[in-house]
Amino acid sequence: MSFLSSRLPIIPTYVLVGAIVGVLVIHPLNLVVVWWELARFSETAPLLIEFLNARLWFVLLPRHWDVAVAYTLVGAIVGLAFGVFTRNYLRASEAYKSLREEQIALVPQLIAQGETDRVEFKSSLRWDVQENRINRGLEKVIAKTIAGFFNAKGGHLIVGVDDDGKPLGLAKDLATLRSPDHDAFERTVNDIVSKNLGGDLCPYIHTVFSSIGGEDVAMIIIRPAPRAVYLEEGKSSIFYVRSGNSTRQLDVREALNYANTRWS
Repeated sequence: MSFLSSRLPIIPTYVLVGAIVGVLVIHPLNLVVVWWELARFSETAPLLIEFLNARLWFVLLPRHWDVAVAYTLVGAIVGLAFGVFTRNYLRASEAYKSLREEQIALVPQLIAQGETDRVEFKSSLRWDVQENRINRGLEKVIAKTIAGFFNAKGGHLIVGVDDDGKPLGLAKDLATLRSPDHDAFERTVNDIVSKNLGGDLCPYIHTVFSSIGGEDVAMIIIRPAPRAVYLEEGKSSIFYVRSGNSTRQLDVREALNYANTRWS
């Protein structure tokens, strides 16, 4: 049973609570403001507790029910606004959770299919498996692959598997981070994109994690970029694009022709 269907209807509940709040909270608060204004200009103004004690009971008298109705309506409107916001937020959260679960479930299938024009495998993010040490140069390799996907039709970069799709895990990479957890890993991916390709592109990537064969792997989901993406290498700006199951560098003329076609 979903979150929404297992509880009371959200909007009617918020409207009811808001109506009660209107009478029991908004009305007294408004009286406090009225008393404060009165006390500023009158030396004979009663104490706050006396003023509230005299005025609050008016809403129970038939001739003052219009006041009670007014505050009930004000509270109900406020409750309605909060109810609509909460309902939309919960629906969006459920949709995001469902999408995330679908993406996680997709990881084993993509690994089984092997590398394609939309999928690439990387053993690690920054840990050099061959030399058994941190290698910051590997971050450039990650940025290059992401740039290629950005400039093409998007794709999936799966980190923590070898070229044959065998799960290697993320333990070595996580150990290099200040906080060895998935959130820190995702932040590191965003930092790599921001530093090498542009901070405006971070909203076009999303990282999910899945356990394959007892090992955690990360899948970076890359959407097509809204602009041409260049990787800064030294004093040069290099244009990469995904071609087949590899990432290819284009020369200046090829890059201009491709960009004119891709983003025209």
